[in-house]
Amino acid sequence: MAFEISIHQECPRIKVSEITLKKIAGKILRDLGFKKAVLSVLLVGSERMRVLNQRYLRHARTTDVLAFSELDPAARAFKAKRVDFLGDIALCLSTIRAQAAEYDHTFEEELHYCLCHGILHLLGYKDKTRAASKKMHQKQKQLLSRVDRNN
Repeated sequence: MAFEISIHQECPRIKVSEITLKKIAGKILRDLGFKKAVLSVLLVGSERMRVLNQRYLRHARTTDVLAFSELDPAARAFKAKRVDFLGDIALCLSTIRAQAAEYDHTFEEELHYCLCHGILHLLGYKDKTRAASKKMHQKQKQLLSRVDRNN
């Protein structure tokens, strides 16, 4: 396979199928036009996410997704689809579980949504403004609807 997706589980009390998560990530990347890519996904609890968020973004709270891109934003190397390591995504499983209940999603649906969100952040998508957030969420829905159709 042209995708190397590593999953690091630091929150064992919430069960996640690593095989399914890798499969979903691969389908998202393929749909985005990648032929090869390397991606690291860290699954954490709320305390670890709070520490990461404080350390890297100076926010003293937990969040659902953090993404650390290895792509040079000036060069936009991913446009050529020849990128190897895209970056790291941290997913907070307890926050994702709470959001799933809040949005009336299954845990898996919300997990896949957050994974997709993280991948898009790695590729330069932003969600700081209302317009950018709307564009990003539309792209996520579009990608995930195609991923679900092709299961």
